[in-house]
Amino acid sequence: MRTLQFHTYLRGIILIGYALLLLKLFLTFDMANFVAEKMHGYMYFALGVFIFLGAIQIIRGTSSSNKVHSCGCDAHELPRGFLKTVSVYSLFIIPVILGFMLPDNLLDSSVASKRGVNIGSGMYSAPPSTGEKVPAADEKETSKEESAVEATLGNYEEFPLEEDFDKLKVLASEREKVYVRDEQFIQTLSLIDENLDAFIGKEIQLKGFIYKDESFEGDQAVISRFTVTCCVADAGVYGLLAEDEQLGSLEPDTWVNVSGMVDKIDLNGYMMPFIKDPVYEVIDAPENPYVEEFFIKVE
Repeated sequence: MRTLQFHTYLRGIILIGYALLLLKLFLTFDMANFVAEKMHGYMYFALGVFIFLGAIQIIRGTSSSNKVHSCGCDAHELPRGFLKTVSVYSLFIIPVILGFMLPDNLLDSSVASKRGVNIGSGMYSAPPSTGEKVPAADEKETSKEESAVEATLGNYEEFPLEEDFDKLKVLASEREKVYVRDEQFIQTLSLIDENLDAFIGKEIQLKGFIYKDESFEGDQAVISRFTVTCCVADAGVYGLLAEDEQLGSLEPDTWVNVSGMVDKIDLNGYMMPFIKDPVYEVIDAPENPYVEEFFIKVE
């Protein structure tokens, strides 16, 4: 068990195993479930490095040459004994095996309940399972009369993409209806939170999964999305509260496309945007269920 060639060969097999795991995630289009799209280039680079180093290790491990390259330092000694060898390599082998065996599940409302959901752009994070009821309907504050316009489901392509935050702000204020596109999800919610009164009565449409907190009333649910900066380990949850009896009766994690009118509500002492009089349709989860985090540059 302590021959250098055996350990070199085994390490090569482990590296190829990680390469195959990455390849499997790319071929099944499941990489987006774990790593943000902007980081995929690094994952392709890692795939190439694993294959290259693994191949070198396997070639060295199967070579008939008796020449040994060693620095002679104690830090690079091979594991001593069967149990130590098994325990050391198990740390690298078990994650590969689990990666192939376990299903690639999406983050869901059970994760959201532990992390808290940011309603709006994140100025207020709804505490999970507070047990406190939100104010009744007659206590909700609105600064405008109810709009007679009925919400409709439209095409997201009607709302252009705009990378510049200030230009997006002007665009959203000029449009009668705001579409919260995946590419600018957090930016759009930030605009609404930043100047909520200006958006009250304006129609808004977004898609996400249903999240319900124990403190919500029966007709309340948050249309939520997970945001990812680098990978799912740093994922946060953002969304807009909606009030509708039928929408609130849907099961958590149901994906919906929702359109309604923006209004505001006093939620646990914070004025939050919410969608009133919504219309919706149940949809399948998008190919990439996560949206990217957004940071405003401060000069």
